[in-house]
Amino acid sequence: MKQLLDDLFLQAISTLKSNGIVPSDHEVVLRFDRARQKEHGDFACNVAMTLAKPAKRSPRELAELIIEHLPDNHAVAKVELAGPGFINIFLNSDLRQRAISDALEQGTNYGYAEPGSGRKIMVEFVSANPTGPLHVGHGRGAAYGDTLARLLAAAGHTVEREYYVNDAGRQMDILAVSVWLRYLQEKDTKVSLPANAYQGDYIVAMANELREEHADQYCVSADTITSAQQDLDEESAIDSLIDLAKSELGEAGYAVFFDRALTSILDDIKQDLHEFGVDFDTWFSERSLFTDGKIATAVEHLKNNNYVYEKGGALWFRSTQFGDEKDRVVVRDNGQPTYFASDIAYHKDKLDRGFDECINIWGADHHGYIARVKASLSALNLDPERLKILLVQFAVLWRSGAKVKMSTRSGKFVTLRELRDEVGVEAARFFYAQRKSEQHMDFDLDLAKSQSNDNPVYYVQYAHARICSIFRQAQERGIGTDNLETADLSQLQSDHEQALLTLIERFPEAVTLAAANYEPHQISYFLKDVATAFHSWYNSTKFLDADDASRAGMLALCSAIRLVLANGLQILGVQATEKM
Repeated sequence: MKQLLDDLFLQAISTLKSNGIVPSDHEVVLRFDRARQKEHGDFACNVAMTLAKPAKRSPRELAELIIEHLPDNHAVAKVELAGPGFINIFLNSDLRQRAISDALEQGTNYGYAEPGSGRKIMVEFVSANPTGPLHVGHGRGAAYGDTLARLLAAAGHTVEREYYVNDAGRQMDILAVSVWLRYLQEKDTKVSLPANAYQGDYIVAMANELREEHADQYCVSADTITSAQQDLDEESAIDSLIDLAKSELGEAGYAVFFDRALTSILDDIKQDLHEFGVDFDTWFSERSLFTDGKIATAVEHLKNNNYVYEKGGALWFRSTQFGDEKDRVVVRDNGQPTYFASDIAYHKDKLDRGFDECINIWGADHHGYIARVKASLSALNLDPERLKILLVQFAVLWRSGAKVKMSTRSGKFVTLRELRDEVGVEAARFFYAQRKSEQHMDFDLDLAKSQSNDNPVYYVQYAHARICSIFRQAQERGIGTDNLETADLSQLQSDHEQALLTLIERFPEAVTLAAANYEPHQISYFLKDVATAFHSWYNSTKFLDADDASRAGMLALCSAIRLVLANGLQILGVQATEKM
């Protein structure tokens, strides 16, 4: 519809340009906003106010001229001048009625663009270090990333989901050593676990498994552990224990603990996400960047472009030349690449795979990392605009009016699995999808579990279930519900019905706009509006007791509403419940 209005208004303005009223070289930007009040029509356009200055006319005078030169079109019932120069557009009611036919014809595809008609997009999200179970904070990133991927696919883009597995580096070494120390505690209770080691019960479980499989094969004395930490600060002590484990156990022995920890936790993450309705096309290993030589290649490329220099035995990337606050180390003085070097190589690899756009979904605490990553892409002669970074704020969990405290390292957190078990997948995903990703979020467990109109997911699902109930009752009473595509829709004239017709007609536009803005929460808002409009109509209407002609039209409207609700919930990864 907006494309049609674009064409009509551009034709009118082209005529005004030909008549010398609007400068011929002036670029016209059109914007059509949905009217908030029925008396203001369906759309409002402010183009007369934006063109008033270059045309050297008042906005109202220019609006009158635009209206005068608008071509006739069956979709437009009338156009009115309002206020200081707004143009209000009223659509013909049969256009809204046509939306029912479109919905019934397209079914589960209604509102969605033609598959593959857009760009090739990769969405990388969650990518939590495999150092412990996913918690409710990760859940928000998982829900947002998967819902965004679904939304982009609904808008016609070809989407791939990727999880970047941080299976290299210091945190993984700390994890492996944490398991080893718990393993040693089974033999010698004098072995202590440093405060900055991983503390959760899942560490003990893995250690117990390894104890059963290997007995005392990988044991050292408590004195050896104590000596390795003596007179060292907390962070240096854990690094010393890592070095000790590698030297005492050897490469093969150390791999026993490292690989068990990685495999066990990663398998748990994969299962957890799958049960949350999130599956990935690719699990990309950070370690592969080392083994495939991609980090060395990326650093060499930066060197060849004169963006790397040596200082203090380390190699530095000249990121300040691209607006970063300071240069960044890519290779330490011991010859080991930094995390940043891995990120440079990874993002180069992503763009080299031919995606039109790569979307990273990061925690909000990574905001400062954006400039340096984009700088590295520019330095590698890659377009940094192909990388879109979206930030997700942490979710704060509330139960019985009290904030739930969480700490991953101490092992005190509510896991995503516990959240699913408590409130269900649908409620969790819908609640996560209610806010902009960058906005702070309070997750009220009590509300998510309640079966009341205050619970938004219950409210929307209940609207769908009510419609299903109407059709079950119709079948029980022998009322035909076939061939609703041919129903007479002309009697759908009440305010409730017109509001619902408008929402059905708007659904494809809502999907397109939400995808363009990377805002799946717009779909949750839209579905709540549809549910509100339907519940109001339902409470004031006797659907099955109406005369045959009116009833057929109302059932067709119900069927279209049911499709909009189901298709919208599908984008959110939420089930369209048939009974409640």
